[in-house]
Amino acid sequence: MAELICKMPEEMTLQFLSRLPPKSLMRFKCIHKSWYALINNPKFIDKHLHLYNKDSYTCFLLKRSVVARTQSIKEEILFSFLYVPNDNDDEDSHPHCVVEDIYFPTAMGLKTKGHNIELPGSYGGETIYILGHCDGIICLVYHSGGLVFYNPSIREFKIIPPSCLTESFSCVGGFGYDPKCKDYKVVNIVPSGEDSYDHNQRLVIYPPRAEVYTLSTDSWRQIKIDYLETETTSFWPDIYQMCYKGVFYWLGHEQDKEYLCYYDRLSSPSIRDVILLYDTGEEVFRTRLLPDSFKDLGLHALSMSLTMWNGSIALFGFSYWGPDIESFKIWMMDDFGSWTKHLTYETIMGIYLSLVLWRSDDVLMVANDGRIVSYSLSRDRVKYFPIQGVWGTYQAFVCVNSNSIVSVKGGNKVESRDIQTSNVLL
Repeated sequence: MAELICKMPEEMTLQFLSRLPPKSLMRFKCIHKSWYALINNPKFIDKHLHLYNKDSYTCFLLKRSVVARTQSIKEEILFSFLYVPNDNDDEDSHPHCVVEDIYFPTAMGLKTKGHNIELPGSYGGETIYILGHCDGIICLVYHSGGLVFYNPSIREFKIIPPSCLTESFSCVGGFGYDPKCKDYKVVNIVPSGEDSYDHNQRLVIYPPRAEVYTLSTDSWRQIKIDYLETETTSFWPDIYQMCYKGVFYWLGHEQDKEYLCYYDRLSSPSIRDVILLYDTGEEVFRTRLLPDSFKDLGLHALSMSLTMWNGSIALFGFSYWGPDIESFKIWMMDDFGSWTKHLTYETIMGIYLSLVLWRSDDVLMVANDGRIVSYSLSRDRVKYFPIQGVWGTYQAFVCVNSNSIVSVKGGNKVESRDIQTSNVLL
């Protein structure tokens, strides 16, 4: 069989191999030297991304707790791919889909029990979360603050070097693809040293610092934060949301630089909630305003997330305070930065978390019993998927290319594409 395939015309061989799953391609590298060179070629890797990852299904990357954390029992979490057929529009409340739990090698430094990962420590704040997913690569942030790239399709991982900002003690990062230099990047925004008091005993809050990690060079470099501060205020990211066409997005806020004392800072609300952007092409930060209705409630009262939906930037989530308590809302932004409320649902029974907007009017959500469901906004109908968690932190991403042979070692690059990685951390 191998001899027959090796004798096929080059174009036919290319078409044949580019439609095979990643695990098969890893084995076929050993068949012939020409195949080894072909499978490692960046152009072939890009072709495989387009041909193997069909549009016949939507893939979700999910993280959920499967064993609840208590004082005496350590929490266990599970990462899975959920494949949902795009043509499944029937009335079945339990549609056909495939769940694939992700395996993590113990060499990555995780305590695994089968596919489950046991978090260190007892009741506390330790966790592992997904910073982003792009072209089959998962970027994980460990409880210790370390970063790891992992491609589960080929079981290849890379531990990211420590930050170049050695004094950083906490960070808010983002992961995605830069189409200008055709490379994968991580952006970190960190506090700039410790807060201090001046000679008048006023509390001075220093502006943040920022850095970028590039996979091909395997190194960090500090970047300017020109638009993250004014003379009297600073902009701070709270939660990373997505990378789209080389632009990173965070939900964040603006706050004063100086306070009369520490307690004034604790009691003083943020000036305003904003969207922070970092353009990898121009290497600059920018800000965008949120809808006017956020001025009264703010992000703390709205469990909101940011995503690309139907070709536009959208804010979606639940309101837990004010006159629209427990209502679900979607805002859409136009090309000029203005917001329009797309819809409001007063109550969605049996649901307590929204995860991801997908297709034209569906929302991936978490039911009160921990099951993952899809809610149709137009039909007011819930579909239950065979995947469930317990009370804890959920994360969900729509994966544009879930299976790939993209190396996380930095030895190859893929061609320019429209890449979206959405992150929802709840």
